[in-house]
Amino acid sequence: MKMRAAFRVLVRGGLAVVLGLVWAGAAVGQPSLAARVNGAGIGAELLDRQFEDLLRARKLHLARMQSPSKAKELKREALDNLIRTELLWQEATAAGLVATDEEVDRAVAEARGRFRTQEAFLRRIDLSGFSEQAYREHTRKLLSGDRLAQRIVEREVRITDKDVEDFYAANPRLFRREEQLKARHILIAVPAGATPAQRAQALTAIGALAARARGGESFDSLARNHSDDATRQWGGELDPFSRGQMGKAFELAAFALRPGEISGAVETSAGFHLIQLEERMPAASVSLQAARDRILEHLRGTRGKDAIDREVEQLRAAGKVEVLTPL
Repeated sequence: MKMRAAFRVLVRGGLAVVLGLVWAGAAVGQPSLAARVNGAGIGAELLDRQFEDLLRARKLHLARMQSPSKAKELKREALDNLIRTELLWQEATAAGLVATDEEVDRAVAEARGRFRTQEAFLRRIDLSGFSEQAYREHTRKLLSGDRLAQRIVEREVRITDKDVEDFYAANPRLFRREEQLKARHILIAVPAGATPAQRAQALTAIGALAARARGGESFDSLARNHSDDATRQWGGELDPFSRGQMGKAFELAAFALRPGEISGAVETSAGFHLIQLEERMPAASVSLQAARDRILEHLRGTRGKDAIDREVEQLRAAGKVEVLTPL
């Protein structure tokens, strides 16, 4: 099952098609075509949506892009993704690898689970141009592509013990963890352009929380009830971090603490923070044995993507792909 999950990430990542992120497939109401793949049409409206999703995924805004050639390049990438999806779907169909209704049901339920309500889910797929049934068929395409990709990788990719050992020897920095801290924090946000009075109010608030924490109140509870940061839902808990991963002021304050200690007010561009250090984790090296599974997964992913890319190029060369929109 772990291998199958890896293939799903590989294929959808390669296609820039991830459930909940990039929604591509047979949308409704498309009067004109952007391309044909062995006679199957790809709608111009669908291409526009794919392009918009790609911009969102890259955190780009079309109106702020200064290079028309960059926008054109991204739109061509969006069309290539759609062509790629269609080619893999057609080949999976020919190979008898079409996903079953049960597999589609599970995948749709997983996608639905990312939304708070059924109505929110339906609004999202409607925004992307799908009816509920069209979205199911889109999901079937992706799952079928996964199954084909798995077959390609199993056929083409072979990784030996020497491959793993060579990768480990060639990338020593990947297998050394620098000293890390486990910490919690509370943020009292200060908006950009805040007045002196607003800054003073935030500083007073963080000082009062520091006094309460040092007085024995649970830092976890204080963070949940008073922090303005998204980490409030986890009691202010941060992922372990090493030097260079946080802002300078935050880093200096955190690394100066001993486990259990609470900092004074630490000012960053977001506002004022209170930091509680929970644990120092010393630098350590990861052995080859401990890293073996991760290296295998990495090599399988990179080599698998190359194998799938080659297969797609062969399918494209053997078939008839017509680009019907100027790009």
